Amino acid sequence: MKKKILLPFLLAAVLLSGCQRSAFGSGGAEGFPIPTKPYTVEQAIQNGDVVNDHGTYRNLGKWRQFLTAVKKHRFKHEQVRITEYSLEGAPIFSELTYDGQRIHFTYDNAMDPLGTNLGRPSAVCAGVDLKSQNDGPKTYLLTGCDTQIGQYFQFYEEPED
Repeated sequence: MKKKILLPFLLAAVLLSGCQRSAFGSGGAEGFPIPTKPYTVEQAIQNGDVVNDHGTYRNLGKWRQFLTAVKKHRFKHEQVRITEYSLEGAPIFSELTYDGQRIHFTYDNAMDPLGTNLGRPSAVCAGVDLKSQNDGPKTYLLTGCDTQIGQYFQFYEEPED
């Protein structure tokens, strides 16, 4: 009798464990709040996104924390979503998750009505490089990516006064 009762529970546990999505499922990095239309600058800030609204930056500390984790090869999960707004005010997302060894990058421009929806392509990259030009903005680029999608990531940060 115990075997008849235990078997369905065991089978259900195995099936349910298979339903869990991986940390970097096909939709890109997880753990980010799902944006809803319209996704305002205020919502992005409240959700903890690093925001670039036409050169006005918010939550830059989160970006710097992510860079520190990558630079020091910390073996803890670290993630950051960068939301940049087009001239028309549409959000474009770059989601980066660091697993202690690699950066998982997902690009999402689905809310940009003037852009071509690319369907959340992703790449796995080895690191982040800083390119700076004298007094110009710091430019961060992903390096060692397994697909061309990694080239979509460019984050510009104006030098501090």
